[in-house]
Amino acid sequence: MAEKLTDSEGREDLVYIKTEDGSYRGWRVDLLINRLSSKMEEKLLLCSSCKGMLRDACLYEGNLRCGVCIPEGIAWQPVKMNREIVSDKMISCPLKKRGCEWSDTVSTAIHHLEECEFFPVLCPLGCVCLEGEMKGKVMKLEKRRIPEHQRDSCPLRELVCEFCLNKVKACEMNPHLEDCEHFPVPCPNRCVIEGEEGTRQVKRRDVPAHLSNDCPLQKEECPYWVYGCREEIERKEMDLHEREFMHIHYRLSMTDMKQKQDETSELLQDKLDTATERIAFIENENESKSKELLTLKQNQIETNDQLDRATKKIAFLQNENESKSKELLTLKQNQIETSEDNRLLAEKLEKANTKIENLEKQITEKDSELKSIKEVLYSHTSLPTGQLEWKIKGVKQKIQNKESTYSDPFYVGLYKCQGCIIWNCLNKGKVGVYIYIMKGGYDDKLHWPIRYKYTLIILNHINSNNNYEITNQVTKEYLEKYPDCFKRPTQMRNISFGTHSFISNTEILEAKYCKEDSITLLIKIELLPAL
Repeated sequence: MAEKLTDSEGREDLVYIKTEDGSYRGWRVDLLINRLSSKMEEKLLLCSSCKGMLRDACLYEGNLRCGVCIPEGIAWQPVKMNREIVSDKMISCPLKKRGCEWSDTVSTAIHHLEECEFFPVLCPLGCVCLEGEMKGKVMKLEKRRIPEHQRDSCPLRELVCEFCLNKVKACEMNPHLEDCEHFPVPCPNRCVIEGEEGTRQVKRRDVPAHLSNDCPLQKEECPYWVYGCREEIERKEMDLHEREFMHIHYRLSMTDMKQKQDETSELLQDKLDTATERIAFIENENESKSKELLTLKQNQIETNDQLDRATKKIAFLQNENESKSKELLTLKQNQIETSEDNRLLAEKLEKANTKIENLEKQITEKDSELKSIKEVLYSHTSLPTGQLEWKIKGVKQKIQNKESTYSDPFYVGLYKCQGCIIWNCLNKGKVGVYIYIMKGGYDDKLHWPIRYKYTLIILNHINSNNNYEITNQVTKEYLEKYPDCFKRPTQMRNISFGTHSFISNTEILEAKYCKEDSITLLIKIELLPAL
């Protein structure tokens, strides 16, 4: 906004006399159309203090003065006659020298200046002078010139850019045109339009696209640059270059193709050698696994034979027991039926009781023997400590997809278990490892809930003595807090139990653990006594 006028061209300055103390006193006499004609008139109409025409005339110490020339704190009464005479005097506009032809009574002069077209006002847009005494201040113009100034010369007026149609201040138009993306500029290569004169004009923003796609003088690399042709040719000459150097391009491409073929052959040979070594390793591993499986089958056959013999022995003892029971029943019947010889009956009864005691002892011994056979049988079919060596391939893809990975089932004693890995578990960036108790064929013979101690180990391929491992065990608190994890399974498997943050994804991908995008995880489980 324009600042308030405070200089020597204020309305008061133009019609009143301004004293040294900065106050405005009587009317300016030089503005009168008809000058005061006599000394008497001057004495009646002029203030004895400021020598201007009386303004609110009053008497003070026998002389006429303006009301504003009386010292402060003194009461005074206006002289109405003088005030009316002064108000009716005709004066010209103080801006007559600038061209204003207005004239009227003194009383209307101040109101005229509010509307005078020659009165200086500040630019409504607030533009400043760039030179002269007013340099750096808001520009002043006659009121009548403001519309023309705002339309034609004010540096802060808004203009419409003819190229991008955006509104820009006049003082900023030249810098805008230097950056305007729609301003036409000559092609940097000075290309011309066929059939026209002069350099082709392109919008500033379209220059990169013009050089990349259209300009016939833009130099481009030969399409056979990658094969060794190091020529840069103007776009319009490219077809001619390709035709003239076709035989050279052919030799370069054939040389490059042969080189790539040799590199491909070497790469394929390396892959073939690696695959051959891998196949040999797998065959050796399969052979060792086959021998191990054969041993297990032989042990199973021997265990089955022992089980058959134990079953037959149990059947024999049961038959013998049954026959002894029949004999005892017969003896008791004979005792009841025979009443002739009580002494003989007592002896027979004592013998029968002795035989019964012997038979019961034999049965107890056979039951103990059967129990020992079962324990031997169970000890041959499983081990008290279970260990799973689990090789996991495609580790990077599994971590990226955050998918769960399950192992094959394995036995700990007669308990059936299964391992599970959840990549990027609840703790962000961590790997979770869990153990499931699965439904097995011996669950009715086992003690529940199960207690065990587990150890998780990631093998270090570089230093086998520096594997990454943690150990934990199922305590009484865990049994009470997570009973569904350790009870006898009713579904295919129970709820899992393990660790949420075994190792971070970043650590597991280190070379010492991850080899050929694979890791080896050992899960060791040791059964603990029931609580």
